[in-house]
Amino acid sequence: MMIIIVLIGVVSYSYLTVRQYPQVEKPVVSVRTTYEGASPEIIETQVTKVLEGTLAGVEGLDTMTSVSEQESSRIDLHFKPDRTLDSAASDVRDRIGRVASRLPKEADAPIVKKTDSDAEPIIYLALTSEVMSPAEMYDFADRDTKDKIEALTGVASVELYGASAYVMHVWLDPEKLAAYHLTASDVTDALVQQNVEIPAGRLISKDREFQVTTSANLKTEEDFNNLVLTEAKGYLVRLKDVGYAEFSPYDDRSYVSLNGKQAVAIEIVKKSTANPLDLAKDLFKKLPEIQKSLPKDLKIEVAYDKTLYIQSSIDAVYRTIWEATAFVIAVVFLFLWSGRGALIPLITIPVSLVGTFTLMYMFGFSINVLTLLALVLAIGLVVDDAIVMLENIYRHIEEGESPFEAALKGSKEITFAIIAMTLTLAAVYAPIALSQGMIGKIFTEFALTLAGSVLISGFVALTLSPMMCARFLRPSGENAAGVRILQKKPLQSPFLNWFLGEVSPNVRVLNWIDDAYAKTLKHVLKLKVWTVSLAVLVGILGGLIGLYGLKSELVPVDDKGIVYGKGEGPQSSTLKYVLPYVKEMDKIFNNLPEVEKQLTVVTIPTIVTYNLLKPWEERKRTVPEIMTAIKPSLMNITGIYAWPSAGASFFGGGGANSEALNFVIQTTRSYDDLIEVAKLIQSLIQRNPGIGRVQADIGNDAIEYFIDVDRNKAAALGITEDVIAKTLDSLVSGRVVTKLKKEGQQYDVRAQLVEHSRKNPYDLNGVYLKSKVGQDSQMVPLSTFVDVKTRSVPVEINHFNQLKSITISAELNSGFSLGEAIVFLETIKERVLPEGFQTDFSGETRRFIESKNTIYLIFGLALAFIFLVMAAQFESFIDPLVIMFSVPLSLAGALFALWIAGGTLNIFSQIGLVTLIGLITKHGILIVDFANKLRGKGLSISEAILEASRLRLRPILMTTAAMVLGAAPLTFASGAGALGRQQIGWVIVGGMAFGTLLTLFVVPVIYTLFTPKIYKSVDTSS
Repeated sequence: MMIIIVLIGVVSYSYLTVRQYPQVEKPVVSVRTTYEGASPEIIETQVTKVLEGTLAGVEGLDTMTSVSEQESSRIDLHFKPDRTLDSAASDVRDRIGRVASRLPKEADAPIVKKTDSDAEPIIYLALTSEVMSPAEMYDFADRDTKDKIEALTGVASVELYGASAYVMHVWLDPEKLAAYHLTASDVTDALVQQNVEIPAGRLISKDREFQVTTSANLKTEEDFNNLVLTEAKGYLVRLKDVGYAEFSPYDDRSYVSLNGKQAVAIEIVKKSTANPLDLAKDLFKKLPEIQKSLPKDLKIEVAYDKTLYIQSSIDAVYRTIWEATAFVIAVVFLFLWSGRGALIPLITIPVSLVGTFTLMYMFGFSINVLTLLALVLAIGLVVDDAIVMLENIYRHIEEGESPFEAALKGSKEITFAIIAMTLTLAAVYAPIALSQGMIGKIFTEFALTLAGSVLISGFVALTLSPMMCARFLRPSGENAAGVRILQKKPLQSPFLNWFLGEVSPNVRVLNWIDDAYAKTLKHVLKLKVWTVSLAVLVGILGGLIGLYGLKSELVPVDDKGIVYGKGEGPQSSTLKYVLPYVKEMDKIFNNLPEVEKQLTVVTIPTIVTYNLLKPWEERKRTVPEIMTAIKPSLMNITGIYAWPSAGASFFGGGGANSEALNFVIQTTRSYDDLIEVAKLIQSLIQRNPGIGRVQADIGNDAIEYFIDVDRNKAAALGITEDVIAKTLDSLVSGRVVTKLKKEGQQYDVRAQLVEHSRKNPYDLNGVYLKSKVGQDSQMVPLSTFVDVKTRSVPVEINHFNQLKSITISAELNSGFSLGEAIVFLETIKERVLPEGFQTDFSGETRRFIESKNTIYLIFGLALAFIFLVMAAQFESFIDPLVIMFSVPLSLAGALFALWIAGGTLNIFSQIGLVTLIGLITKHGILIVDFANKLRGKGLSISEAILEASRLRLRPILMTTAAMVLGAAPLTFASGAGALGRQQIGWVIVGGMAFGTLLTLFVVPVIYTLFTPKIYKSVDTSS
């Protein structure tokens, strides 16, 4: 049977996918609407509010944020984790369809995009050349390389940075247009009419058919320049007479460099369901082929690879598994001092762990950091039940029974305790598996993997262990925690002596511990009040440490092998303005001895530098230490905001594009009132020394030039406002007129005023329109009936859940936790927030609050589940209460260890605390169950608990040592993802070591105080 379990597990393992963390769908649906020429205020009132009104009713919506900016509306809908992305996107499209008729006709149709937040950039490739310009590299990648990468399995999208796509610019001179009695509409109409490729049908001969296509498409700059616009006095007026065509990049708003050399970056975003390691492997296999297809002077290389950290994290946990296994094996051998006896509990390790792979495959789990972490903890757990079974069976052998009889009687006697311990530990994870929040969903695989391994180990202990005891164990003269020690001369071979258990030097030590414990416990039972008082005091101290000694955060800042540099230029800044500061940022990072490679990506006004560090073992400083060292230098850069970042965690926040603290201020009042309140709160936040850079998304108001049309004059000239708006829209913004087909690729054709005619708003007075009064038409300058005015307008208008909002983002200084920051903000809110305003949190702060509420619920339910499971098994409410008295003592030890180690309360340490509840109750179950059995034989309460505690001491010490040393490798973990593993390791080690020490004395005392004098026998043999 066990061989079958192992074989199926091995096969299941081969089918498991490998990821960094469990696949959790965090659906985000984005709605993008373009309305060329529209100001932020127009976008807000005519587009954003219309869409928000209907989208607010979509089922499962968590938060909705929007940004109304020049020519664009962006709405992001964040859904709860239990909502599927496809169905959410379908509902969003349906709702948009209901209000489509209410949107401006000139606006483009809203584009709905599914952007699962787990679909993220994992690799950046860089193109460099000594000959080609960035625009030429960009164009080649857009035409050739991009498609090859998008064809790979698991790729969601591929984006290019460092230049922009080529377009055919049609530059128009307004004075020359007026001289030939032409307008912008005349030019755009000619472009549309004369740049065509239309099927003309078929010619059918006797034997064959021929397709006929009318092709008059324009292909080159010369073709466009020779385009005939009109005829004037027998002369054909061509485009080159009123302007010229130029095939060039659309704009100059992006810049990329690799190690200081200008480049083009290829961003590869994986699908949320894709395995990043498999995708990276496929891509790297494809790269040599891609390189061969490039021009000789064009080189492609990997600039940033997130899968290196993912693979390193997984490899580190695998190493921890082997280290934990070695420690547990050493503990078992140390206690049993027999190779053959040690095989009985140790055989459960491969059977339970490999068998767990079958359960993981059945539930659709993956090999990831959390499931592997569960297996690390399982190594110390799965031997527990077998050790308890082994010890009890051997005790009967020592009483003179045959191994077979002892196996039958001993297993029957201990079955109840093993089932109780197994179900209790499994029950502690039920609330996690049933939780609907993001944290619950993320840790479901961890919880069920650990619970599955424990259930299998319980099955092994009840079936395989008794059989092996009956065959392997023999009567002996002296018992060393459950192994045979024969009463005959040891064999001559030292190895055989050890393997068969002939020599047991640790017997005297264990016997001394037994005697010392029994004597001490007798005295403790006489000092019940003092013992209980001490236990209560320990529990209170643990609570005080948890409340005031430990800081709270979502996840610890981990070392991912990369330091991000983030910068923000002023609103409306140009690339020419930003570049000197970008190079100053690059220089700061390049001076770091740890930096191995640097990729800089600028998309105005945002700057992000990816600074890849040397391997963990080749550098002395961690990422947090490096960030602390360079932060002052970055903050001193004038002209832009610049700061370092550790990179976004899977759980949210802390990344290259996010801050730890995100405080949202909302109102229904005017935007000016909102700005005033936001600036006041921002100034108060800046006074806190624990908070570093503080920034609000207010932005500086932009100067907007608007055209004030004299309707009467325009009407008198026969010119409508619609004509005015469309003419200016086309000439100023450069609207796409038609398409250019070149080498199988389509490029936009944009008509626009020449640069010298659009440098300031008063140049627009040089634009002429046709006056249609009577039979004749004449060219009329725009200045005849319009007046160009200026006004100050916001660069962007933000909404949070439909209300006007401003988000204040801040980074926290070392030593100041997110929990402390939230309390500080709540204090400010109570002090200064006026009526008509409300606040909320977003980003990492929101997830932190949600996780805190979720973990409280999980913790409470775990206690309730364990209590009810034990109450059902013991058929008593008293016994579970006695057993659970050990929980606060263990938690106090865990919190103290975490405090000593400099840890924090985060989702890793909190899940460790939940796990500890199930672990520590196992000891109490052993003692209470055995004491009840002894009372059933007529012993008094004191006699029963004293004897039960003495007899259960060795299996308790052995299982505790196995669990503590099994988790010990986590406490000194290093490398990728080490901080999270260290946190949970310290919780288990501290909680089990300290909790066990107190449990051995406190549980017996509580048992004598609360157990009824009259014992009611409970049949646990079944």
